[in-house]
Amino acid sequence: MGAALPNSGNAEMSTRTSSVSNIILPLDGRDLCRVAIPVARGLAELYPATLHVVYAGEPTIDPNVRLARLGAQWDEIPGAIMDQSSEAAPELIVRSAKELTHALIVMCTHTGPSHQPDCFGRVTEAVLASDPGQIVLVAPDRYKKPFKVSRVVLAHDGTSRCDVGAAPAADIALRAGAELFVLHVAAPRAGHPKELGSVPAPQYMDQPHHEWPSWAEEFISRMLALGAPAASIRFKLTVRGGQPGSEVAQFSRKQDIDLVVMANSGNWANCKNTGMRVVIQTCGCPVLLV
Repeated sequence: MGAALPNSGNAEMSTRTSSVSNIILPLDGRDLCRVAIPVARGLAELYPATLHVVYAGEPTIDPNVRLARLGAQWDEIPGAIMDQSSEAAPELIVRSAKELTHALIVMCTHTGPSHQPDCFGRVTEAVLASDPGQIVLVAPDRYKKPFKVSRVVLAHDGTSRCDVGAAPAADIALRAGAELFVLHVAAPRAGHPKELGSVPAPQYMDQPHHEWPSWAEEFISRMLALGAPAASIRFKLTVRGGQPGSEVAQFSRKQDIDLVVMANSGNWANCKNTGMRVVIQTCGCPVLLV
């Protein structure tokens, strides 16, 4: 089921959206991690924001030498700042995200060696465990692809905790002039969320003409109230069984989505949070967790 929102021309909504002033790009010298460079550069130009290339674990050396050792060139990251430290990489990344104003981390899922096949890289796992405010994860299979934001999807399961992704998704869509989808995946056997403020899907999935129109209207109103501009949203409702992570990934690939936005529910220890991992690894585009 899908519905397009009316064009309200409410440009004032953009004043309520989030902003990014600094982008943190961790590199570890491996070619694999360079997958995040075009994404970080694209987002730095989009906001605009200052790009910080972060390298840790060794004494500070000349920035030009360091960048060359990392396999990158200044023309790939114009205007970037090189941040070096002898401290451990996760600590430097987390500290930088806390000290820099309105910081966004952009990194490869496999930054640092991976100790388990179902886990991301050691550095990435440590950063996720710190519960960062905003982080974009880029899977290795996106290597060397240019990054341009034309289609954004906000994944929402109807719970109020997912509302945190509405403003950042709307912000990016407005800045990029992109099409914004709000995707709700209702798993029939999951049960209704008990969290206060949730917007659970109707129970009668085999009779959509009874409850779905009023539910969709309520869901759209919630997105508008949270800062999503009506002029840029197409509301896409997907109702099917199966795992939500797989459904979000499949939708993203089918619709050629450029960026998925999701609320970060945490619980990254011991390679848990498999639903989000499925999206990040298989959706075919970067994923912004907020």
